[in-house]
Amino acid sequence: MAPNSANGSIPSQLTRIAPKPPGNADPVPFFLFILVNATLFIRPAELVPALEAVPIYLILIIACLAISLPAVLEQMSPRRLVEQPISACVVGILIAVVLSHLAHADLLLARTEGFEFSKVALYYFLLIGVLDSPGRLRSFLTWLAIFIIILTGLALIHYHGIAEIPALKALERTDYDEKTGEQIIVLQLMSTGIYNDPNDLCLILVAGIMISAYQLSERRIGLDRLLWLAPIGMFTYALILTKSRGGFLALLGSFMVLFTTRFGWRRAIPLAVIVLPAMFLLSGGRQTRISADEDSAQSRILLWSDGFALLKQSPLTGIGANKYGDYLGNAAHNSFVHAYTELGILGGTFFLGAWYLPLWMLHRLGTCRAEILAPDLRGFRPFLMAMVAGYAIGILSLSRNYVVPTYMVVGLAVVFIRVAPVAPPEMIPR
Repeated sequence: MAPNSANGSIPSQLTRIAPKPPGNADPVPFFLFILVNATLFIRPAELVPALEAVPIYLILIIACLAISLPAVLEQMSPRRLVEQPISACVVGILIAVVLSHLAHADLLLARTEGFEFSKVALYYFLLIGVLDSPGRLRSFLTWLAIFIIILTGLALIHYHGIAEIPALKALERTDYDEKTGEQIIVLQLMSTGIYNDPNDLCLILVAGIMISAYQLSERRIGLDRLLWLAPIGMFTYALILTKSRGGFLALLGSFMVLFTTRFGWRRAIPLAVIVLPAMFLLSGGRQTRISADEDSAQSRILLWSDGFALLKQSPLTGIGANKYGDYLGNAAHNSFVHAYTELGILGGTFFLGAWYLPLWMLHRLGTCRAEILAPDLRGFRPFLMAMVAGYAIGILSLSRNYVVPTYMVVGLAVVFIRVAPVAPPEMIPR
């Protein structure tokens, strides 16, 4: 029987063989994990100076890890790593980080850099261990949207002078007026903590737009779903204020993936003809001046070329994690070039796999041979695919190989693939 019946309902035969998603009834690990992410996004110590000496994030993530240890260890078990190759890639990156320095007999950096990235990897395994059911995935997405609303709201409040928040000082960049040719100072919106950079802020704004658009598309919510128009408007406005070209390209790419995945090529093309010119019109200025002839583009291309030249010195294990700047005076401004140069063919391929595999697996779940049985999760797949694709496009102009948000996005794809009930079960991507 075909996965989709004529009236769009799910055949009973498929419902009977659908695997029941696993779930832990204890709410404490999830509650602590939400607090971990609240601290990660909002950074209360940056807003309240009195909290600077308190390691809030460290305390919370240790507590969450302690109470969730069995679930985390289960996701790190050899059996799970074989079943879930994305997780195997994350472990492979950790091994590559250590080997990249051991290959140069630098035991100190092998230990310190390995320890630093192990904290990022632990967050990833904590995420896929705690979000063990469709309900928890849905709840986390809502909380994630709330955190993005808060950090965006704080940034906009400071940007428009409504309140002075020292940690949110906008980035000043020299540019030129297209009409007069005069030099001008452009202010680029930033937010707190790990998003204290216009390009990083754009990446999470694109994720926020996709989550909000998904909620807006959920008819089961009723008219309340229209409330999600507000955060979509806020995130889009904030993204324009970042004046980030990489962020604009990430949004552009995510919409193209969303349209083609949700509507198919035939319906996506007319939508793109309407939406894409509107995006260029709304953004304008520096953000839409995308050319290989720009000075910044030329300098980045040179950095990439120099990076690949360095790779020849140590092709298998690379020059060492976080050593790109030591050799060339700057980051690669491309996470994939950065990964191959610093971690060699070994680590670079693991990093590439950590992004290719989620997109491939999510694509497979949309084929006619597989059926996601939960209607809301089935509807989320195109938006998640767009989110992953948008982030991947964004890090083509950023070096973000060893930070938590990079693996949070990858982890959300893993959680979705793991908890979404699929029929027939053998079609679950492996």
